[in-house]
Parts: sequence; C-alpha cells; structure tokens
Amino acid sequence: MEKTARIEAYFEKEGPFREGLSRLREIVLKTELKEDLKWGSPVYTLGKDNVLGLLSFKHHFGIWFFNGVFLSDPQKVLENAQEGKTKAMRHWKFTETSQIDESKVRAYMEEAIANSKKGMKLAPAKPRKLSVPPELLNAF
Repeated sequence: MEKTARIEAYFEKEGPFREGLSRLREIVLKTELKEDLKWGSPVYTLGKDNVLGLLSFKHHFGIWFFNGVFLSDPQKVLENAQEGKTKAMRHWKFTETSQIDESKVRAYMEEAIANSKKGMKLAPAKPRKLSVPPELLNAF
C-alpha cells in the first residue's frame, strides 16, 4: 500500500477520536506543512524537519509538537510528553472534538512552523565518554 493510502487509512480507522483527528488534520492541511507517515502516524514536516504529528490513544487524541519546548504556550495546554525523559516534545491533548478551537490550534501550529524556519531545535545531548575499568579491559 502506498504512503498516501496508508495516511488515508489512519484517518478512516474507526475509533472514538476519528472525528477529532480529522478536524485537526483539516487545520494542519491549511498550513504549509507537508503530510507524511512516520512511525505509523501522520507527521507534518517543513523541509526535512518534523514539526508536528497527530496521534490517537486510548483516552485522548492530540497534536505532538516535536520542538514544542520552544512554543510560548499562551493557553497553558502543552504537556511534556514524558516527564524526566522527553526534552523537546510537547503535546496538546483533547478528549472531544468540541475542545478544538481552530484559531488557537492554528496559532500554535504557525508558531511551531516559524520556530522551525528559525532553526530552533533542541540538540541531542552529546554522549558522554565512558571510562572502562582496568579490570574489565584486562579481562578482554
């Protein structure tokens, strides 16, 4: 199955958040981002940069901002994807389609696009040099 068909299949999948995901998709498709499929989910890119993704879970659906740490978050809706582990990604959860305010969602998307154009990314931590104990080196 080609990528476009797999993207369509993602949005056509039956589930409690199908309508909400489709609504978010309508909004993001009004931006300059390109729709792609990565890790089995829709991801929206600018050039080679992943800007945001749309995902559905058991109890919620939402928007994942890959470099959301740089968003101003005036509505105070963004959450760290995994506290203590995730450095840059932030997500905005919804449980009902009625919670989606297009102008607010679009403002977050546009800020994420602007940040991507500015090159704002959290660089991965440099791997630290491991010291191998002499006993282990001798064992080899």
